[in-house]
Amino acid sequence: QNKIVRFKNIVFMYVIENKDEKNTTLSDFVIYKKDGDKAWEKGASFPTSRPGNILIDSKGILHTFVFEPLNVLKNDSWGKLKHYWFTDAYLGDITNYKEETVVDNNGTAETVNIRIGTAIGEDDTMAIGFGLTKFNPLYNGHSEHLYFKKPSDTKWQHLVAGQNLGHDYYYPFVWVGQNSFLLLPVQDDFADDGNPQTYDNIYQKIAYFEYKDSLWRQDLIIDHTKHPLASTRNRIVEQEDLFVENNGTIHILYKENTDPNDRFLTHHVHLSKKLGEEKWQEEKLNLPTIINCVRLFEVDNTLYFFANSWDSQYLARLNSQKLVKLPISGAIGIYPYVATKRGGTKDSPFIDILLLAADSETFKKETNFNYYLRIHKDDLAKLTSF
Repeated sequence: QNKIVRFKNIVFMYVIENKDEKNTTLSDFVIYKKDGDKAWEKGASFPTSRPGNILIDSKGILHTFVFEPLNVLKNDSWGKLKHYWFTDAYLGDITNYKEETVVDNNGTAETVNIRIGTAIGEDDTMAIGFGLTKFNPLYNGHSEHLYFKKPSDTKWQHLVAGQNLGHDYYYPFVWVGQNSFLLLPVQDDFADDGNPQTYDNIYQKIAYFEYKDSLWRQDLIIDHTKHPLASTRNRIVEQEDLFVENNGTIHILYKENTDPNDRFLTHHVHLSKKLGEEKWQEEKLNLPTIINCVRLFEVDNTLYFFANSWDSQYLARLNSQKLVKLPISGAIGIYPYVATKRGGTKDSPFIDILLLAADSETFKKETNFNYYLRIHKDDLAKLTSF
């Protein structure tokens, strides 16, 4: 869930470069940097079959986490998790790197999922979360996992957040605190309805895993398995963000696509609580149903969010939810990523946002592009002052 980070005056991102749309073709995970107002520069690339994550630590070392398939011609979702790090990234060097294998694979079972989430804490503890199917013989049923270490450590530590979960829970949002971790994955079971034209992944549940005082706690954030649309619609809930304020308040955003007449109309829900508390405070965000995605960020102890529809982008304060449309044209069908406060925004005057093209049909028409958006923090008060 981290695709853009900043260290002082340098912004780093990555893209996946594909030669074609076939899942039997190896892709490239490619690092880019932007130093101040200079043009983007291309750096090292790594073989992969899926998007990954990047993190930046307090010394300006760039860390990349890449899924590398064992044999993409045979199976593009069985492989190992690689960690590459650029020790001189703070100097602008994105060519020279070191590497290690975080989770290996000998080809007999899936040991790491293609869909990982990462985070880094204030003390530079890096964490990686992912789910495994019930077919892995090392664990009981569907399971959720977390690997963590500091950059100076030689070995990754492994925690099992849950077993016998009853579903595949993938795409986890991850957070690292003081001897604590949070995971927020979504149910991602595959259910083939026999129609080759339909997308068969089912999103009906969102799970929450909280690690504190050496114990894991689980919450089912939303369960729509009994919703009237559950048997006919492949995606009715999806997590949007997991964010922890400076004051320790945990925020979860998720969206529901439960309009019976239009699967694209979206409702957004906001949950909040303190670490260790059991009860969530819940509210539905008063946003237009055309808003596709919402991402949180914090500036001067005030929570803001970036939101987008199919063809427009907005900013707002969370407590007002009054959208300010940004003067951006051409960015359609995008998926936004905001650099976290640990990823450089804490000591930077800017908010960095990556707008990734996410619609295959517009790709074919050559009308879909990726964008980088930089907003000065001083402008936030002007834009959202009402």
